[in-house]
Amino acid sequence: MNPKLKLSPVNIILLILILFFITGYIVYPLFSLVKESLSVFTQGETLNSFYDIVSKSIFNSVLLSIITVLGSCIAGVYFAYRFQYYNFPLKNFFFTLLLIPIATPPLVGVVAFLFLLNDNGLLTKVISVIFNLQSAPFKFEGWTAIIIIHIYSFYPFFLLFTSSALKKIDANLIDASHTLGASKSRTFLKIILPLLMPSIAGASLIVFMASMASFSAPFIFGGSIRFLTTEIYSAKINGDTGLASVLSVLLTMISLGFLILLRIYRKKTAFESRSKGTAKSVSYLTQKKSGVSGSISIAVFALIVMLPILALLFLSLIPEGSLMRNYFTEPFTFENYFKIFSDSQFFEPFSNSIQMGLIAVIITIVIGVNAAFFITRKKIRGSNIIESLLSLPYGIPGTVIALSFIISFNTPTIFTAFMTIAGTFWILPLAYSVRNIPVITQSSISGFNALDPSLEEASASLGATGSRTFRRIILPLVSPSIFSGALLVFINSVGEFVSTILLYTFSTKTVSVEIYSQLRLYNTGSAAAYGIILFLLVMFIVYISRKTLDKSVGAG
Repeated sequence: MNPKLKLSPVNIILLILILFFITGYIVYPLFSLVKESLSVFTQGETLNSFYDIVSKSIFNSVLLSIITVLGSCIAGVYFAYRFQYYNFPLKNFFFTLLLIPIATPPLVGVVAFLFLLNDNGLLTKVISVIFNLQSAPFKFEGWTAIIIIHIYSFYPFFLLFTSSALKKIDANLIDASHTLGASKSRTFLKIILPLLMPSIAGASLIVFMASMASFSAPFIFGGSIRFLTTEIYSAKINGDTGLASVLSVLLTMISLGFLILLRIYRKKTAFESRSKGTAKSVSYLTQKKSGVSGSISIAVFALIVMLPILALLFLSLIPEGSLMRNYFTEPFTFENYFKIFSDSQFFEPFSNSIQMGLIAVIITIVIGVNAAFFITRKKIRGSNIIESLLSLPYGIPGTVIALSFIISFNTPTIFTAFMTIAGTFWILPLAYSVRNIPVITQSSISGFNALDPSLEEASASLGATGSRTFRRIILPLVSPSIFSGALLVFINSVGEFVSTILLYTFSTKTVSVEIYSQLRLYNTGSAAAYGIILFLLVMFIVYISRKTLDKSVGAG
C-alpha cells in the first residue's frame, strides 16, 4: 500500500474533525440559508416590493464592483509601471506608502474619509478657511464617496499583483520591441499588458468580490442608495429574515458566478513567456528617470493616501466635541487615548477583538493546515472536494456568513454542542474562522507543494515515524507559509466589521463596532483614537510578520 495513503489514528481523528467543520459550519449554514430564502416566494403580496428591492440592489452592487475594478486597475497598473521602469528619489519609501490602504481595516479607512471630507472634515475646513467660504465647498456622499473609498481601498491589490508580474517579464522582449521602432505606449499595449493579464485577472477577482461584499462605505455614505449588503442588514434588523436570506443567496451566487467565469477566462487565455537562461531584468525603460511631472504625481498621490490617516490622527489628539468648534485652535491632548486604556468599558472592545482573532487563528490553523496536509501529502480520496468546500467562503460575503449562522445556530444542534450560540461570544470567532479558512488553507497548500518529497522519503528510510517526520522536517519548512496565513487571519478578524455588525451583542462588542457606536454618539475623538490604535496594531503586526518571515527565509 502506498505509504502516503496510510492514515494513523491521529490522522483519522483530524480528518473527521475537518469533515465535521466543513459540514457543520460551511455546508449546513448555507443549506439553512437557502431553505429560509424560499419562504419569500410563498408570500405573493410582497413579491412586487421584493423584485423592486432585488433589481435595484443587484444593479447598484454589480455596477459599483465594475467601476471599482476599473478604477483600481488603472491606478494600480499605472503606479506599478512607473515604479518598475522609472527611477526617482525615495522610490521604496513611496511604494510602502502606497500600500498603506491594504493594511488599513475597512471601517478605519471609511471613518478616516468621513473625518477628512464630510461637512466638518479636516480638509473641508482647510479649504473653507483658505477661500473664506461660509459652507462646505462640496458634498462627500453617495456614489462619489463610495467609489473614491473603494478605489482607495482596493488599488493596492493591482499594484502588488502587477508589480510582481512586471519583475518577471524578460526585458529582452521590451528591448526587441524598442529596436523594431515601437513606441513606449505600443510596447506596453502589445508586449507588457498581455503578459500582465493573468495578474490583472487575479486582482480583478479579489477586488470584484471584495467590492460586492463591501458594507462599511455603502452603509455610512450610501444614504438611500440600495446595495445588496446594506439591504441584507436592513432586512435582518427589521425582522424580515426571508428577504435577508434571498438577498444573501443572490449575493453569493453573483460572487461565485464571477469567480467561475474568471477562472474559465484564465484557463482559456493562459500563456507564459519563456527564455533560455536567466531572464534579463534591465531594459531600456529602466534607464529612464521619472520626469518632474511623474515624480510630483507619485508624491501627490502618496500624500493623498496618507491624508485620511493623518486626519484621523489629528482628530484623535484634540478634545472631544472639537469637531463642532474651530478645532484648529484646540490644544493637543492624549485624553481620548487615556480614556480607552484607563476605563475597562472602553478597553473591552479591544480585548474582545484580540481574543476572537486569536481563537479564529487557532481554529483555522487546526483545520486549514491539516486539510492542506491531507490534500497535498496524503492525497486522500475526495481531496479536490475538500479543497473546493474549504475555498467556498472565499466567494461568500461576510453578511451572508453572519446571516446563515444566525439562522442555523439560533437553536441547539450537534454542531453547537446542543447549545444555542447565536448571540454569544463564540459565534463571532467561529464566523471569522469560516470567513478566513480559505486564506490559511491556500497558504498552507502552497507551502506543502513547495516541499521536496525526497526529504520525507529520506526521513522514512532512516526509521522516523510519520509524526516525527512531520514535526521535525515538514512543519519547520512549511511554517513561514502557515505563519503568513495566520497573520492575515488575525488581521482580518481584528478589524472585521461586515459580519460582526449582525452577530454582536452589547457584551461582545468588538473595536470595529465600538468605532461605529462612538460615531453614532458623535464622540469623534474616541472614534478617531480607536481607529488610530487599530491601524497601528495592524501595521505593527505587518512589520513583525515581515521581520519574522525574513529571518525564517534567511535561516533556510
